[in-house]
Amino acid sequence: MQLIDVHCHLDSPVFSGRLHDLLETARSAGVCGWITSAIHPSNWKAVAELSRQHAGVYHAVGVHPWYCSDDSQPLLPSLADYADEAVAIGEIGLDSKKMPFPMERQLEVFTVQLGIARELGRPVIIHCRGAFNEMMHIFRKEGAPPGGVVHNFSGGPELAKAFMDFGLSFSLGGVLTWRNSARRTRLLKDIYPHDFLLETDAPDITPVEARGTVNSPANILYNLKAAADILEEPAEAIAAASTANAVRIFGLQIERDFS
Repeated sequence: MQLIDVHCHLDSPVFSGRLHDLLETARSAGVCGWITSAIHPSNWKAVAELSRQHAGVYHAVGVHPWYCSDDSQPLLPSLADYADEAVAIGEIGLDSKKMPFPMERQLEVFTVQLGIARELGRPVIIHCRGAFNEMMHIFRKEGAPPGGVVHNFSGGPELAKAFMDFGLSFSLGGVLTWRNSARRTRLLKDIYPHDFLLETDAPDITPVEARGTVNSPANILYNLKAAADILEEPAEAIAAASTANAVRIFGLQIERDFS
């Protein structure tokens, strides 16, 4: 079984000094790839360096809506240069639930990054909470991104269909381990197998089974088991579908790295 975590933050300080061991633990459980996403220009170099240091680690670069500060905007034109080795533009998006910066600024920063993704033909890793209408408006006005995922997707089947119409798929992580949502069950059955991927969002959104601890890379196995329980499908089949989708969407070379 091979698993790919399509969204995490391996450059987090909580992993400092022990990332190698954590990745090896996850690798021994079948995880063969990770996409670690930047959230601000200050960590674009850091995620790139991690992808050079650790086999199976890929990276994405972008400005998260929570971090579109004054110092980030002048650096947006250089995003294309940093994206040269990246597999995606991300983590980017909109958030009307937590707004350290006004929606007007979020929209401006997101639109610029979406344009860069289209110019480079890079998929996107999207964060969207609450501002779904605003995001759909941008897609209709500016054009859809060249593929990618809406990570930690919190919407229902109808909203998922709207995103899929723009060529996007979905990654879910620790929220899967809260198995009491009928809406999420319907969602999974709609997006599986072609548009479903697995993530951890480590070190955030710890699965129920590991509550009270820092979310680690190996915890993707809890998310896989939860998806298998909800979908009533073998875990191996779900892992295979999720990994195939990750390879297809992000152009990963798993066989080359792990042959």
